[in-house]
Amino acid sequence: MQYPYKISAVLCSYNRARFIIKAVDSIFNQDFDKSLYEVIVVDNNSTDNVLEVLEQYKKEHPDYNFRYYNEPNQGVAFARTRCAKEAQGEIVAYLDDDSMAQPGWLSFIVGFFDAHPEVYSLGGKITPYFLTEVPEWYSKYFFGLVGNFDLSDKEKRLTAERYPCGANMAFRKKVFEEIGYFNHALGRSGTGLLATEEKDIYKRILAAGHEVYYLPQVQVLHAVEANKFDKHYVKRHSKGIGGGERLQLKGNNPALVKKFAEYIAKWVYAILYGLGFLIRGQWSKFIMLERFRWWVIIGFLNPQGAR
Repeated sequence: MQYPYKISAVLCSYNRARFIIKAVDSIFNQDFDKSLYEVIVVDNNSTDNVLEVLEQYKKEHPDYNFRYYNEPNQGVAFARTRCAKEAQGEIVAYLDDDSMAQPGWLSFIVGFFDAHPEVYSLGGKITPYFLTEVPEWYSKYFFGLVGNFDLSDKEKRLTAERYPCGANMAFRKKVFEEIGYFNHALGRSGTGLLATEEKDIYKRILAAGHEVYYLPQVQVLHAVEANKFDKHYVKRHSKGIGGGERLQLKGNNPALVKKFAEYIAKWVYAILYGLGFLIRGQWSKFIMLERFRWWVIIGFLNPQGAR
């Protein structure tokens, strides 16, 4: 199948008018032939002025291959699916609306796919840049909270144990034609923090026998605002992890039992590991680690309450 573009860079947006242009510019400022790619933004019923900002940007750059849409069905899985459907590139690369692609982002993605026809998807490194002071309780166990994703400085093939993060992932367009789109029963919706729609599609890709890779040179910076450290937000985020896992495994009772046992084991491990925080006098780190593990379990037990 022939595609008009080599790659479509796509962004899902929800109330991020203050960040979206930086994200779009980080793609158009790449050292890559602009005739070979397009940028698409799918807004998911934002209540800020993001559509006005995007329209103004389009008027100011009539020579750019730039389009934007509104997706009326609420939820990131709906928005990501709409991105994939609207994309006219051979490759569909996702960037978050509060992230910035680093130099070489497009060329590294395209180059790797061209050199490895057996690879159907890839993800890269995500480095947070903090717009607020980091609280005392923050530790490596909350990397997912701020989008920190760094598997190593080496390329590696990924298995079901790890999978790329949604803020920096790319697929061959034919992935969606062969295995379908994102699971609309999973993922964030509005202010809800349900998770695992990314994990779900990667499990289907791997189950179909296709390869997935991590490339450290495919890098983005991810903004971290103060709200990410609000303890109520952390609680909802944690419950969303557990709730998403429960819904993803719905109907598979052996897998549900195994996942629940895994969460209990991780909580016990967290208690033992957390003793190190206590020994070092880092009480707040210990408390938040234990709360995190408990909240994940609560979300798993009550997925509807995690929405």
